[in-house]
This record gives sequence, structure tokens and C-alpha cells, in this order.
Amino acid sequence: MVACVGALVGMPRQGTADALLLSRTLSVTLATKAAQAALSACTARGYHVAVAVSDPDGQLIVLLRGDNAGPHLLDAVRRKAYTAASSGARTSTWEQAIAAHTGVPDPNLIYLNGVLAVGGGVPIRAGNDEVGAIAVAGSPGVAFDEQCADAGVAAIQPLLQ
Repeated sequence: MVACVGALVGMPRQGTADALLLSRTLSVTLATKAAQAALSACTARGYHVAVAVSDPDGQLIVLLRGDNAGPHLLDAVRRKAYTAASSGARTSTWEQAIAAHTGVPDPNLIYLNGVLAVGGGVPIRAGNDEVGAIAVAGSPGVAFDEQCADAGVAAIQPLLQ
């Protein structure tokens, strides 16, 4: 009866390629390593920042607040990481597209809960798979936030092959 009901509603048969969705995500060890590398890159420049690393769905894995970093930065980095992860794009791309009125992404997306279309959020990929995102906030400009986030990705890139 179960197989018959499954066939009637179009459910995949057990063992077919459509039966399971497989995804990859950063371990807490790799997420921590990336976050610490980003924080170190900014600290070496004298910036007081916060760093967030999320899974591919934008859910936090690691959240760090550097010494003397403002408490508001925790929310900013969480939202930047969510935006980068959920869209698969750098948040600086969002920021530039919205400023240029290109319509891509739709500027109305900035009103969704959790979205922050300000530079500093970067997707993390292993091959073609997005495995998470990293974000930095608190430097003297979002371009510097993004540079520190890129340093975090670079620190774990050899381990993502």
C-alpha cells in the first residue's frame, strides 16, 4: 500500500537519485579557523570588528566579537553572513546593484528579515558547493570588512578541496 501511495503522488522510489538531498557545510573547526583568521587580519590593521560564519542556510556556526568592538556589530555580521549565504553572493554585490538601481537583486529584498545589503559578507565555496558564508563588520569601511572576510576564506581554502 505504501509503495502504491508513493507512486500515486509522484514520490521517488527508494534508491533513486531524487530520494535524498545531500549537502555539505563547514565544520565548527573550519568555521572557527576562518573566523579567527578574519579577526586577526582586521586586528593587525587596528580595526575593532566582529566576525560571523554561517552554514549555507545562513544559520550561525561561529560569532566572534573582537576586543573593543561595538555590541551592534554582532547583529550586523550575523545579517551579512545570512545575506551572503542565502543569496550565494557577496553582500558588496548587493550593495552595488542596489546603489546602481540595476534591479538585480530586487531592491525590495532589503526589506526581508535578516537581510543586510552592505559589503563585508562573502560566500564560502568548496568546488561548486556553497558550504557557508563569512562576514566582518566594524572596519573603517565595508571594503576593508570584505578584505578581512576574504582573508578568513583564504585561511581555509586549501582544506575545502
